[in-house]
Amino acid sequence: MSTPDTPLGPRTTDHGPRSFRTLGIESSCDETAVAVLEADGRVRCNLISSQVAAHAPYLGVVPELAARHHLETLPRLLAEAEREAGLGDIELVAVTRGPGLIGSLLVGTCFAAAYAWARKLPLAGVDHLEGHLVSPFLSLDGAPAREAPDPALTLVISGGHSSYFLLAGGDARPLNRTRDDAAGEVFDKIAAALGLGYPGGPAVDRLAELGDPGAFAFSVPRIKDPTGALDFSFSGLKTNAIRTAQELTALPLPDPANPPQAVLDLLASFRRTVVDWLLAPLDELVARHQPQVVAASGGVAGNRELRARLAAWGRSRGIEVVLPPVALTTDNAAMIARAGQLRAARGILDDPRAMAAYPRAAWKAASGPGGKPMFPKL
Repeated sequence: MSTPDTPLGPRTTDHGPRSFRTLGIESSCDETAVAVLEADGRVRCNLISSQVAAHAPYLGVVPELAARHHLETLPRLLAEAEREAGLGDIELVAVTRGPGLIGSLLVGTCFAAAYAWARKLPLAGVDHLEGHLVSPFLSLDGAPAREAPDPALTLVISGGHSSYFLLAGGDARPLNRTRDDAAGEVFDKIAAALGLGYPGGPAVDRLAELGDPGAFAFSVPRIKDPTGALDFSFSGLKTNAIRTAQELTALPLPDPANPPQAVLDLLASFRRTVVDWLLAPLDELVARHQPQVVAASGGVAGNRELRARLAAWGRSRGIEVVLPPVALTTDNAAMIARAGQLRAARGILDDPRAMAAYPRAAWKAASGPGGKPMFPKL
């Protein structure tokens, strides 16, 4: 919320709202991240501490374990950010406030709120989805953040999201959704069934490179609701792929590092099908909304086939495709810092004494508090 007693309000220049040198903090799930962005969105440092090794034995994230790791890691990452980028002239603190694991979120939000309050800095609580939406317009090569062209069409694909969004006039509006599992979730579940370890998406992507994507065919899901003709559904595909794998070999695989060729073919076909379905609504959405660019973000935006196919689609149609650096497809604090900068530029700030975290999706498409756009231009 925007509050009059926030330690510092939005600063302005003769040219309108200005941005802030920003400290970003992300702790929504199992990766602890801290980043420093210059006022123009240049990424000075982007630090990520992964908990993969801690959670791998459980084939998924253990919430209590994740929160404890965040608590231990955040001070260390902050000290490292101080060494790499300097924190003496930080003007804004941005933090993920939801959705995610409530214990993990509370570690990050409490840490950020205390840091902001002690230093009399403004605080911006950011929805995790906002961060993914701005991530394609960030760079890791020292360039300033790019202003998202208006309109822009963005596909957000991760373990929790599979939706196209239209960014226009400072707002972000969802254009479709997944009716069941998200794309990243089905990659992880296939990997878990085969014994490929955690996280599963990168393992499936790597092994799929060795298979024949035309070896297996999967039926397209039927969505009877006419209002959801462009929606996604991946649950049936997941079940079908796991059953097919069980017919091919014993599960979990006796030697996950060296699957039989039939399993490699199955993974390649599975990956091809997911990408086919993700790109299926693209032509119709572009025809409807005439975006200047098409972008993708979220963990599945690091998938090799998706990146290659989306880039080829753009070349064939003369439409610019913007993809984030692979390092910014997973959870990171650089995207949170940038989303916080955009909020602060419009005065959408939080009281560090009262900001609450939320574990479930609370993001709304229309606009922020007071009718202010969620993604204003700087």
